[in-house]
Amino acid sequence: MSKRSEAIRARIKKSAEFMREANILLQNRLYYGFINRLYYSCFHVTKALLLTRDLVSKTHSGTVTLLNQKFVRENVFDAAQAAFFQELMNERIQSDYDEFMIFDEDSVTKFIEPSKLYVDYVIQIIEKYFEENPDDIDKPSLFP
Repeated sequence: MSKRSEAIRARIKKSAEFMREANILLQNRLYYGFINRLYYSCFHVTKALLLTRDLVSKTHSGTVTLLNQKFVRENVFDAAQAAFFQELMNERIQSDYDEFMIFDEDSVTKFIEPSKLYVDYVIQIIEKYFEENPDDIDKPSLFP
């Protein structure tokens, strides 16, 4: 397995772990951490997608930019999904840095389903990539 394939696999595994952590945080009414973990689940799967084209960003905003430039503009990624990722990133930033931001169950639960759909959507694109490029990876071991 190539280094790139290993990195993609590691990002997908992190994404799944952060989604599990988000569920635990929500059950315990830890809403700031919940938003953080939902975002990082989406972030890591997005980074995995970028790696399918050997794209790496050192910043969160750079990740959004690359997603838009290399996938949305080329019509291989839904613009509404990319907009959701940007919105979730903004929520995470507010959650982490805005001392006046108050989260409660009602304000965070609206992100659960779109986050899960986003992760599933991105994984489908990654799966399609490996179906079209079978020499790049041992696909059955890619997804947790």
